[in-house]
Amino acid sequence: MLEVNITDFDRLSFINFLINNNKVRVAKINSEFLLRSLKFQEFRETLCSFDLTIADGIGVLWAARFLTLETSKLSILRELQILWQAKYSLLSLIFYPKFCHYPIPERIPGVEALYLMLEAAASTQSPVYFLGAMEDINKKAVERIQEKFPKLQVAGARGGYWKDDQAVIKEINQSGAKLLIVALGSPKQEYWIRDHLKELTTVRVAVGEGGSLDFIAGSFKRAPRWLQSIGLEWFWRLFMNRSKSSTGSRMKRVWNAVPVFIYEVVKYKIKNGAVKVEKA
Repeated sequence: MLEVNITDFDRLSFINFLINNNKVRVAKINSEFLLRSLKFQEFRETLCSFDLTIADGIGVLWAARFLTLETSKLSILRELQILWQAKYSLLSLIFYPKFCHYPIPERIPGVEALYLMLEAAASTQSPVYFLGAMEDINKKAVERIQEKFPKLQVAGARGGYWKDDQAVIKEINQSGAKLLIVALGSPKQEYWIRDHLKELTTVRVAVGEGGSLDFIAGSFKRAPRWLQSIGLEWFWRLFMNRSKSSTGSRMKRVWNAVPVFIYEVVKYKIKNGAVKVEKA
């Protein structure tokens, strides 16, 4: 399983990222990311190299809680105990969601996390560059973002199709952007950040945004509020919206995000035991 510290996110910590000189790589993690990290070592190592990872899915909170529940040292009891833990921890998502708010304290859906970042950028006068999505979606999303954050400095924007990475890098450097939003779909966006952030002279924070610009532009329809409130917006997205990632059709994504994900997490715990939480 992916060994990465998924950190609580707040506006103040993000402001510190923007005003410091260090380069920060941000990824938003959901169950599909975790499954891909099991299958592809390069993707797993890339995510582990990122500085901040945000839980963008209730499945991530469940997996973290379930994997950290202690088990018996007696092998004859351990498997039965793990299966029981899987059952009641999954049921808690419906009947007592707070049970899964440890060791990761919360999930922050992609668009909400992006708005927190943009609010921090506006308050610190940090220019933002929007890279990715289709050209018309990029343009419409940026227009709506500027309406929502009138003080935000938009350094530039470009759709997600080009042949020359160096030309894009040069354009971003000339823009003076401090925050770079990369919406190329996963894992392409994470690999692009990994490979090119060191060449971006002014950028302090680069974040993989997936389909957030599509949501903001209105290309993807968001889930009803009642689904958002119980953490099932991801399920709505799997059915209602086309995939920007390499995970395939909607039905395949649903299959992977629910039964396959649960099976792999339970199998991992049976094989490796409980994960110990390192206290800060």
